[in-house]
Amino acid sequence: MAADRQTDDLAIYVAWLSYIGGYTQAEIAERLSLSRAKVHRLIGEAHQAGYVHVYIDRSPQRLVSYEDRIAECFGLSQCLVVPDVEDPNDRHGNVVALGCAAARYVHGRIASGEVSSLGVSWGRSLAEMTRQLPREAHPELAIVSLMGSLTQQSAINPFDVVYRLAEKTGGQGFFLPVPFIADSIEDRNVLMAQRSVADVLARAREIDLGIVGIGAMALDQPMFMEERGLLGKRQLSELIDAGAVGELVGHFLDCNGKPIHMAMNERTIGLSLAELAEREIVAVTGGADKGPAIQAVLNSGVIDRLIVDEPAARSLLAVHSRAA
Repeated sequence: MAADRQTDDLAIYVAWLSYIGGYTQAEIAERLSLSRAKVHRLIGEAHQAGYVHVYIDRSPQRLVSYEDRIAECFGLSQCLVVPDVEDPNDRHGNVVALGCAAARYVHGRIASGEVSSLGVSWGRSLAEMTRQLPREAHPELAIVSLMGSLTQQSAINPFDVVYRLAEKTGGQGFFLPVPFIADSIEDRNVLMAQRSVADVLARAREIDLGIVGIGAMALDQPMFMEERGLLGKRQLSELIDAGAVGELVGHFLDCNGKPIHMAMNERTIGLSLAELAEREIVAVTGGADKGPAIQAVLNSGVIDRLIVDEPAARSLLAVHSRAA
């Protein structure tokens, strides 16, 4: 344990020398009597442990036009497009870049004192956001689940995003320990009426800021919720057949941003679209296949700000142009 702590401390010190001191890896190796390979590995460990956070304050000029066009087309308060920096063979897209941009945005809002209650859904980009968020004490912060996420088939920890944010900030997490989709409308009503659930949903209705992901409905590109056992392939196929294009906080939407008329849409547990529309909501998403889903969600009128990667921005604008 002591050896692990020493390695941790060394990785932190090496990161300080590299990023703050401006030393090259060769200079650090000579200064600390380490090999260059060891220095390189320690810097990587500091990144992996979440000790290093890199924020870039400007977008490349080519992306500014995307941001302006998307914000204007969909009436958004703000759109931030992150550059395409990932391996083109990675089907999860620019998750690290999206997580970095979202972490910077959320950190700024919390640090400024504007946000004391933060609502979250879940997904890859939000999980990466929590990893990259600086560890900074904000004990007054409440982090609230916006939707249920338990299933009978899965033993995953559905509260990962809430738990990690609470652990990073010292804030208090409020979970919704209920299924993502209830077995029946009657079961949903019973669960929604439970005091523990009703109390969390009451908090969710009063959040200062919500950070959510966007799901794309496609059989050849498994959704996060399908991979995590929250939605079966048969259910996904039924949703697509019914006209579902995108998913927002458990609501399955058609291309016009309207909830599809299907029993499954009435059995999800969480805030309604009307309730979400009353709060400030930021969507974080990416991927070249996400254009139709993003447009559907933006058409719902719930989203105020969008953080998206370059391929998704191009896809969204192409879909919007075809629909115009």
